[in-house]
Amino acid sequence: MASVLIIQQVMKHYRRPFFCQLHDSLSMQGIDLTVAYSDPNSAHASRNDGAELPEPWGVKVKAYWLFNKLLYQPLWSQIAAADLVIVGPEIKYLVNPVLLLMSALRLKRVAFWGLGPNLHPDRSAVAEWIKSHIFTQVDWWFAYTATIADYLARKGMPEERITTVQNASDTAELRRLMSDIPDQEVAAAKIALTGRSDSRIGFYCGMMQRIKSLPFLIRTAKKVKEKLPEFHLVLIGSGPERAWLEDAVGGEPWIHYMGSKFGRESALYYRMADVFLLGGTAGLAVVDAFAAALPLLATKLPTHPPEISYVLDGENGRLAPHDEGAFADTIVDTLSTPSMMSRLRAGALKSSDRYTMEAMVNNFSTGIRKCLISSGIKTRADVSSLQEQG
Repeated sequence: MASVLIIQQVMKHYRRPFFCQLHDSLSMQGIDLTVAYSDPNSAHASRNDGAELPEPWGVKVKAYWLFNKLLYQPLWSQIAAADLVIVGPEIKYLVNPVLLLMSALRLKRVAFWGLGPNLHPDRSAVAEWIKSHIFTQVDWWFAYTATIADYLARKGMPEERITTVQNASDTAELRRLMSDIPDQEVAAAKIALTGRSDSRIGFYCGMMQRIKSLPFLIRTAKKVKEKLPEFHLVLIGSGPERAWLEDAVGGEPWIHYMGSKFGRESALYYRMADVFLLGGTAGLAVVDAFAAALPLLATKLPTHPPEISYVLDGENGRLAPHDEGAFADTIVDTLSTPSMMSRLRAGALKSSDRYTMEAMVNNFSTGIRKCLISSGIKTRADVSSLQEQG
């Protein structure tokens, strides 16, 4: 049986369904998947969003951190056993130089998986320079989005060795949970939270960290409240900015910070919301918003991750200048225009049918199989097919 090793820094709760589905898909094709991951470092532990994978294919290994930035994971036996090793391109993975050397010497098939260039405002220029010179020095690439695939092709990666994964989250589960919540429960929860049935709710669910521009979002929300008295802001999530947020909204009864919520609890707030608001960088929140039929209202930033390409201004969301007044006007205009709300909701729901975890799993498993076949490694499915032809 062909074997694949995927190396992750940590296991996030939103990634667990993907890996479980990918494992099942690959097993049906005669491909053995192992996913290795570690506990988070101190900087990430506060996010409270970790998960575990089933053993034995989910392998948890000890993490050795250098300066809380560089990660060494002792995975040499798993690497030796794998026909294909998939890892992120970040230089924090201290195993990557060895993997790149093994790939260059044709000792191991190695693939990168990720978002390509890091546009985080705190990124290291040196690290990005190094990455730009190793991006294409692998056997295969699993790109988050089509925009990243285009970027890699421009950098010299052969297009036939790039798989566009179409990064997504488990939206099917979110939609199922939402559909199971009765309208009466949603209405009652909305009144209990906001004090009125006609409240207009702007919603944010995600990490509470600096790149999400929470101060900007709060200031913008206050401007919206001045023009739209029935407006309420609901925020869900945790992270380094949690303490600041709790202090900042303490005197604002119309701003509701609910902490971390998962599963049905989270789905209830998605049901109550009218629009999804992003003052800072986007991410997989885009996909979740679409699954909930929520128009995504965000600002134009050069630091957005590639998932922002899913947002089509005026079709499934709106993109405003990164200015508090302009963003507030966009929010008020959207919430106050029923025809626009209807159009954007329909567009978001249509987009949710495209950006699904099922499609991501199919794209990823197809790419893995193509990569293995290109190096002469046959899967059980390939052997069976040849036997049938014979």
